[in-house]
Amino acid sequence: MNKRIASELKRIAKGLISADGVADTKGKYKNFTGTILWQGSQGKVIQATFELARNGIVWQDGVWEGGVLYEGTWYGGTWKNGIWEKGVWHDGTWRDGTWFQGAWKDGIWENGVWESGTWRGGMWKNGTWQDGFFDGGTWMSGTWKYGTWKDGDWVKGTWRDGTWYDGTWQDGIWYKGTWVDGIWHDGTWKKGNWENGDWKGGIWKDGEWYGGTWEGGKWKSGKDDYGVEHLDSPDNW
Repeated sequence: MNKRIASELKRIAKGLISADGVADTKGKYKNFTGTILWQGSQGKVIQATFELARNGIVWQDGVWEGGVLYEGTWYGGTWKNGIWEKGVWHDGTWRDGTWFQGAWKDGIWENGVWESGTWRGGMWKNGTWQDGFFDGGTWMSGTWKYGTWKDGDWVKGTWRDGTWYDGTWQDGIWYKGTWVDGIWHDGTWKKGNWENGDWKGGIWKDGEWYGGTWEGGKWKSGKDDYGVEHLDSPDNW
């Protein structure tokens, strides 16, 4: 780190000392309560442990109450509300807010709006997914509007549109989109394109069934729109 950056860190560090926190002249904080202003980020925090680094805020623990975090690195703690612009989330609990772009690696998402980015692991409890890549983890509930599902476990929720490549679907409502491969256990398929995979049960209302006639894809059992049970795939109804 050059002298100019070091000098700036020292100035900011001194300016952020509060009665409830301790900061040193290297931009490292422990148990800090107040407002952070750094590298495009601005947020109110409670009992936070973090560092002001060259490429943004490196967050270790504490509560982010609200504001904007831009290009930060998050390792643990609680995000109550606010806007995530860009950066890497490693672990912790997201209560509410809007995620615009970045990489999520692990942790718990309780509610909020995901605009775009890459999800690589963790638990999604509820909220609205607008677009992006879901690549591993567990989806408990919520609304998926559009995007790419690469892998993971879908427990329940509403799928509006997008592409599903692989993973396990337990229950929920599928409105439209493309299913490339994976295992469907139960739920309601309203419309869309099924290319390949294992259908084990549920309700098929309408759509295009392309898979199930070659190795890797098969229909075990399911009901049609009238509640009639079928032991053969929709292309043979």
